[in-house]
Amino acid sequence: MDNVFWMNLRAGAGRSLEDKFEHLLARAGMGSIAGTGGLVAVKVHVGEGGNLAYVNHNYARIVAAGIKAVGAKPFLTDTNTLYSGSRHNAVDHNGTAAMHGYFSATAGAPFIVADGLRGLDYEELPVNGRRVKKAKIAGTLCQADALVMLSHFKGHCEMGFGGTIKNLGMGCAAVPGKLELHSDSKPAQKPEKCVACGQCVRRCPAGAIAVKNKKAVIDYDVCIGCGQCVAACNYGAMNVQWGESRESLIEKVAEYACAVHERFAGRALYINFALTISPDCDCWNYNDTPVVQDVGIFASVNPLALDRATLDMINKTPRLAGSAADGKETGNVFEAMVPGMKTGHLFDYCRKLGMDDTYTLLEIDKK
Repeated sequence: MDNVFWMNLRAGAGRSLEDKFEHLLARAGMGSIAGTGGLVAVKVHVGEGGNLAYVNHNYARIVAAGIKAVGAKPFLTDTNTLYSGSRHNAVDHNGTAAMHGYFSATAGAPFIVADGLRGLDYEELPVNGRRVKKAKIAGTLCQADALVMLSHFKGHCEMGFGGTIKNLGMGCAAVPGKLELHSDSKPAQKPEKCVACGQCVRRCPAGAIAVKNKKAVIDYDVCIGCGQCVAACNYGAMNVQWGESRESLIEKVAEYACAVHERFAGRALYINFALTISPDCDCWNYNDTPVVQDVGIFASVNPLALDRATLDMINKTPRLAGSAADGKETGNVFEAMVPGMKTGHLFDYCRKLGMDDTYTLLEIDKK
């Protein structure tokens, strides 16, 4: 059982959120993890262009300052996306990062795309799982001496929620790794519900969908399983269903996450930001109304316990009126929003891989 440190968002004169966040980092042991003189990767998600739910860059600035204070050298990093968008290659990715405040002048550390110009720079890390034997993890990330991971906790159309485990597994994978993760995750169609609106065609980054005879048709040989058509469809004609595809994705992400966590054994700190808890991933080029009010910031050296603690507190928080979770007042908020979703499978499978999700929650405050 590991400690999970939590700070609420109450603040006042002489007790700012910056002060509290610095105290959280100190209590969680970031100074000893960063060490002295090493290169420390600060893994972030800069947010897709048009999305405003991503973690504010000022938190990365505070992390970078803390790393510098112990004599180490921080750099901000993220991986390119499988889908086409504002982070599909390093040139566009750097532009989006700068637009959202993730660059030296504002965040106190340079932003370096972890898997190279086109997402093809990676190392293969061993995995003792049933889906993957070698995880394709971004090369620059693998070369770091320590890792501090900043994750925005929110919903996800295929995994139920996205937190530290998703950021470790999918967020650290190079583009070929992301393709491996999604290779079995193909959307299921319900043609009888299709109205040929064309939204899925416009949103498909692979050009795998066409409207034929007034129905959208997927070319599964071209489909990359990214789920954008599922998010775009308002009529239930595109669905990611529980079964081999979703189960495979969750298990592969867990295996990739284990590979990265083991690579940085004893040299990683994970932070969950349960702020602006949107129903969808920050990879979308928009963000919907948060489903619950801000819960706070959590930190731990145990990524699975961290996700468990964050999810437990979110599920105890009242749903916000007018959000996608409005009227779904009991149980797991993310399962309630996606029919058939089983978020527990991620925890079950991670435990089979040797991870532990038991925790002691310790609330901190500035002393």
